[in-house]
Order: sequence, then C-alpha cells, then structure tokens
Amino acid sequence: MGIGYPKSFIVSFVRSLSITFQGVWLIVMGFMLWTPALISKGCFMHYEEGHHVVRCSGQESLHRANSLVNIQFSWFLIGIAVFGVCLYLVMVKVYGQENEKVEYFSLGFKGEDEDDTNDVESQKKSNLRSGTSKSFIEMGKSAGFGLIDVER
Repeated sequence: MGIGYPKSFIVSFVRSLSITFQGVWLIVMGFMLWTPALISKGCFMHYEEGHHVVRCSGQESLHRANSLVNIQFSWFLIGIAVFGVCLYLVMVKVYGQENEKVEYFSLGFKGEDEDDTNDVESQKKSNLRSGTSKSFIEMGKSAGFGLIDVER
C-alpha cells in the first residue's frame, strides 16, 4: 500500500502502529521469559549448551503457558488497536481542517456528459428506442435474435 499511496497519512500511521505493536510485544515477551518471577506456573529456566532455556515440567504446564501467551497477545492487540483509533481521532480533531466539509456527488455525472456514459441504467429511454444504446441486450436484438432463441 505504501508504494501505491506514498503520501497517504493513514498508510504511514498503520505501519507505524504495527511496528509499535511488534516492539511492545517483543519487550513484554523478553520480560516474561527472562524474569524468573514472571515465568508461568510449572515452567522453569534451565541452562543448556551455553544459554538459558525456559522448559515446562509437563504437558499441562506447557498448555497453560501457551494459553496465557495467547490471551496476553490478544489483549495487547486489542489495546494497541484501541490506542491507535483514539490517537487517530485526536490527531484528526487537532490537525484536521474544521471548515472543510465533504461534498457528496454522483460519480457518473460530475464532469462528464450524460450522452457519453456507459452505464445502462442511466441511459435515457429515447436512446434505447433509437437504437444508439450500448446495452448488450439491445445489441443482441439488433443482430436478429428473437425472444424464442433467448428463452431456450
């Protein structure tokens, strides 16, 4: 998205928020894994081959640790998402232009003539009767196909 929209604020904002989430998650996991008081119940720190490894004593302890990490990840994701939305709304309120109002218009008719449109529904009935329509159905009728051929 950043290549297609290099000056888009929302793309840069979401990218920065995702990098913030990744950094916060890595810091929290560092504290959780390498602080002995924060290691999950039934798990311990073991010294193997020159470095410390966190091991669990059984399958129940391992499942408990995995479940806690999944719940913690979900809470951090929700928290960062709520923080991001709140921050975005504050930034729009502070830096947005208050006098700027959005003008709604029909996409098919602003800046182009009604005769040049390719939209079948917007063509006038007079164009349909005169045979100048670009409709697929009208082209089929002018080619000589009858109603019986279409209904089969």
